[in-house]
Amino acid sequence: MTLNSAHPSPHRILVVGASFGLLPAAKIAAAGHQVTVVGRADEGAVIAQQGVAIHFSEHHILRPPMGDRGISLATPSQVNPEDFDLAIFAIQEPQAQSRDISDLISRIADRLPVASIMNMPPPPFLKRIPSLPPTLGESAYENRSVWQSIPPERMTLASPDPQAIRPDPARPGHLQVTLASNFKFAPFARPEDQAILARITRDASRLRQTWGQVPVHLLTRGSIFTPLAKWPMLVTGNCRCLRMNGGPVSIRDAVNQDLNVSRKIYEAVTVALRATGAPSTSLVPFESYVNATQSLVRPSSLALALEAGATSVERIDILVLNLMQHMNCDPESMKIMAEVSALVERSLVRNRMAAK
Repeated sequence: MTLNSAHPSPHRILVVGASFGLLPAAKIAAAGHQVTVVGRADEGAVIAQQGVAIHFSEHHILRPPMGDRGISLATPSQVNPEDFDLAIFAIQEPQAQSRDISDLISRIADRLPVASIMNMPPPPFLKRIPSLPPTLGESAYENRSVWQSIPPERMTLASPDPQAIRPDPARPGHLQVTLASNFKFAPFARPEDQAILARITRDASRLRQTWGQVPVHLLTRGSIFTPLAKWPMLVTGNCRCLRMNGGPVSIRDAVNQDLNVSRKIYEAVTVALRATGAPSTSLVPFESYVNATQSLVRPSSLALALEAGATSVERIDILVLNLMQHMNCDPESMKIMAEVSALVERSLVRNRMAAK
């Protein structure tokens, strides 16, 4: 696919995160825009040499162009924000605390619109929803101040529903998509920023290969609440892959082993979101989520990270528990959610003790 005559000049897109970020980067680059992916120097060198391949199935593989006319690689210190039209953040929230990423965030500041596809919503986006309590995320972030240089009106967030893994660590540019859902972005506050997002999402979603239309669309939605639809899924599935004894279980098993408990958590969070003003059309019914989990046969990245000894992870569990408490959800649901959060905390304490 090439850019049409109405849009002769490609946009310059900065994608921060060379793992999950390769999924949107590949679609945007294959649609004709210039994409720079930010990651570690060692993984960037391998990706530049081997190329990028997004595997949707055995015969459906997207291989975007590399170099100046497609995807190029950079480290955070090599990035000049003035060279780009839009930044996409595809990192884990604790990664933002590293010196190189926090420095990049401060240099971006108000120079670029920022679209996040992180599970953990950056604090500037939460400020755009006045019905959310201002103290909602105070205890959920490693350091909220890292994000304070980005004005809320210059940030938006997507519901990062697609699932993808790196099946071979020696080939960091190759991703296997395990759930070909879509990125659904809330709108930017500024029309000029929204126009950039609308164009790249439109171009990327029209992308076709010889084998057909490329899955995992980038979509813009009219509701600021759209990305919050992921919150019930994260605490019902991802956070509950942990087990007191034994290794983590798959998201499918975490949700389906006790559907009554899963439904109680999911629907309690959904009720809390509706109380903030989220329309039902922006949320996902529990039954639809259960159906989607049938293909999620691996543990969540959070559970795998804790099992591997991680000393910091995204704490969406704290964010959601704070919301449930603020909205006075039923005590039984909050008790279940508190137990989920306590298990995450105990795992972190164990790993931090081991690290010492």
